[in-house]
Amino acid sequence: MKSWEIAMEGRRKTPVRKAALTRKEQAVETRARLKEATIRVLGRIGYRQMRIADVTREAGVAVGLFYHYFPDLKAVTSEVLSDYMAEMTAKARKVTPSDDLFETLREQYKILIGHFEEQPGLMRCMLQASEEIPEFGEIWKASNRQWTHSFARRLSEALGPEKLDRKTSLLMAYCLGSMSDGVVHEYYVQRNPDLADCVESRDQLAEALATLTYRAVFLANPPREKLGAATAIAVAPAGR
Repeated sequence: MKSWEIAMEGRRKTPVRKAALTRKEQAVETRARLKEATIRVLGRIGYRQMRIADVTREAGVAVGLFYHYFPDLKAVTSEVLSDYMAEMTAKARKVTPSDDLFETLREQYKILIGHFEEQPGLMRCMLQASEEIPEFGEIWKASNRQWTHSFARRLSEALGPEKLDRKTSLLMAYCLGSMSDGVVHEYYVQRNPDLADCVESRDQLAEALATLTYRAVFLANPPREKLGAATAIAVAPAGR
């Protein structure tokens, strides 16, 4: 074997080491670890019980290192929850609104329920943090207001502006939005045992909410052929 072949053979047998991270890359990685740790701790114990030591222990770093990246728990909590809200909004926008309000509602409710199903602890913290962190509270309110105004426009378009004026559609949007948020929160966060007996799947709950919303808007049931898991809800007559 020639000398250069021997050298190449040696290189093949030597494990390739990962290049050392630069200081800037290490800083980015550590900051990301602290944010990921915050998400896990928030999910387990909530914002009001969380301490900096909980986050650093979860991230595997010294407590003092936390202050190199965040001034306090409010700052890191606001950032991770804002990031999650942005992710929720991005997913909701992927649902292309159609002329069929029932189908649009069902898909939107599936997305909402999916977030509660995957991160019930984090969704619980949204309300806690909105009350105790003014900066996040403003983001929270702005996001909810934007969604509600968008929903109100959809209701007005579905019925026609001559039948549903702006103020009435906005009132309906707030009422119906609160209904859906309350039910999903009650099931996934509060773990209501009565709902546990009633809810069989994400699809069933999403369809039930979409059906009840549709009935509230049109005073009629959705077309029977569109119903599956929530057919029983449409058995009761609407509009009487």
